[in-house]
Amino acid sequence: MKLSGTVRAGAGALALAVAFGQPAAADEVADFYKDKTLVIFNGLSAGGAYWTYARTLAVNIGRHIPGNPTVIMKTRSGGVSRVLANWLYNVAPKDGLVFGGIHERMGLEPEVYPKGTKFDGRKFNWIGSIAKQKSVCFTWHASKIKTIKDAITNKVLVGSSGSSATASVMPRLLNTMVGTKFEIVRGYEMGEAFLSMERGEVEGICGYGWASLKTQKPDWIRDKKLNFIVQFSKTAHPDIPDVPVMIDQVTSEDDRKTLEILFGTQDMGRPYAAPPGVPQARVAALRRAFDATMKDPKFLADAKKSLLEVDPISGKEIQELITKLYDYPKELDQRVASFRKPNKAFDKKRKINWVSVDTEIGELVRNGFKFKAGNETHKVRVHNKNTAVTITGKKAKGKQLKVGMKCAVTYSGNQGIAKSVACE
Repeated sequence: MKLSGTVRAGAGALALAVAFGQPAAADEVADFYKDKTLVIFNGLSAGGAYWTYARTLAVNIGRHIPGNPTVIMKTRSGGVSRVLANWLYNVAPKDGLVFGGIHERMGLEPEVYPKGTKFDGRKFNWIGSIAKQKSVCFTWHASKIKTIKDAITNKVLVGSSGSSATASVMPRLLNTMVGTKFEIVRGYEMGEAFLSMERGEVEGICGYGWASLKTQKPDWIRDKKLNFIVQFSKTAHPDIPDVPVMIDQVTSEDDRKTLEILFGTQDMGRPYAAPPGVPQARVAALRRAFDATMKDPKFLADAKKSLLEVDPISGKEIQELITKLYDYPKELDQRVASFRKPNKAFDKKRKINWVSVDTEIGELVRNGFKFKAGNETHKVRVHNKNTAVTITGKKAKGKQLKVGMKCAVTYSGNQGIAKSVACE
């Protein structure tokens, strides 16, 4: 059969497109993104580490996407990014103009802790992750607990925020699998836990991100103010190669597999996902743009300026990892979930001695404010649910507080949470 000239020309163009990397598809993607606005959502609290990563990515990725769309960042927080994950999966447009950063463990939550999840992590289009997350266990330099062996033979008080926080989960793992004697005191804001460690109320924190520690307490690391007991990962972080790795401390196969699930989500670190159903040519373009951004000198300079660690993995690698993690037996997922629950043998709630002062709001900060307490400047967190805020006797919200307001503040201490804020 003879081909018409038109068909032969079309076939030739198709062959050239395949041979030279499908420029037709690339042109289609560029045409789509040109003059459009791409939104990168942050799924955790504004001003935090995830927010800073998302902002830095949004500033830099646009020049690597065909068509060079305008890129903006928005926050849709709640449920440790569960709100954003559910929205991306079920509501967000599937055209490639939206993707978001969610918590490292959120993609696997339908298997481990399904309450409130309305998605399948395997069906997201994973774009990439800026950094892996490795947590560390440490004590204050004055503590007699300096090694994991010391923690096996002596009781160790460590501070944490809540029952499912990393600083509660990791010491429970160590106690169960290695035989350490960590006693978890729950109820601290993490800033408070640092101060309490300096004062000797607790001896350490067991489960805190190394990247966050480098950002928040670089002087402590430089001045050797901390004893590093163990790092929670499969391999040592290059910065601390001599600190023991937890997976090397266990012998049971079930323990090792449990840790593989936990540390597998840590490898995803700061992941970004697009909704299912986005055209694959656009997904591929976003992944290439993400990978290129990770090598972009301006992005790296911006990350360095914000003290952000950059240790990326590709969207393809995340897609493969999440598929592997979903294949673990259900009983192992349930075991992972069990370590998020309080254990009477290991946990106790902090007894808070509430302090009340009459003061004036001096400065508004993320999720709270600063004020004078005697000769010291203190900072408190205002919680949407746990802080009672009133202004001139009427119920109010934290966002209505203003600099200069005279208030009676009842709080747990510097860097802690406010129980009540009553302003004139």
